[in-house]
Amino acid sequence: MSIECEPTAQQLDEAHEPTATATAEVRGSVRALLAQWRIAGTAAEDILLVVHEMVANVVDHARTPFRLAIKLCDSFVQVSVQDASRRPIVVRPLDPEATRGRGLRLVGAIADRWGCSEERDGKTVWAAIPV
Repeated sequence: MSIECEPTAQQLDEAHEPTATATAEVRGSVRALLAQWRIAGTAAEDILLVVHEMVANVVDHARTPFRLAIKLCDSFVQVSVQDASRRPIVVRPLDPEATRGRGLRLVGAIADRWGCSEERDGKTVWAAIPV
């Protein structure tokens, strides 16, 4: 269940393929949108990191086309990534020796709230990042 909000500015809603360049492409369009919204500094970097981790999870694990939506809602930015995989998300135990596997822990540390909504044709992972 994502957080409902009335967007306060132009929003982003894009479809993407799960390619090796998807995270870089998405970061570019999100960075431009944040500049339009005049969100910079730590808040912008936090949003970009959350977007990167969520998209990387789709590319690495779901491997399906996905839809990225970003909305500016009063005191937070809502990020959601919808994919066509019914495989549940997995928050891995923290392993300081591992080179990967911290993405959802980072999302949880940055976002005020986050979660995953299972749907008939996939799932949507969402996060609300304070601005």
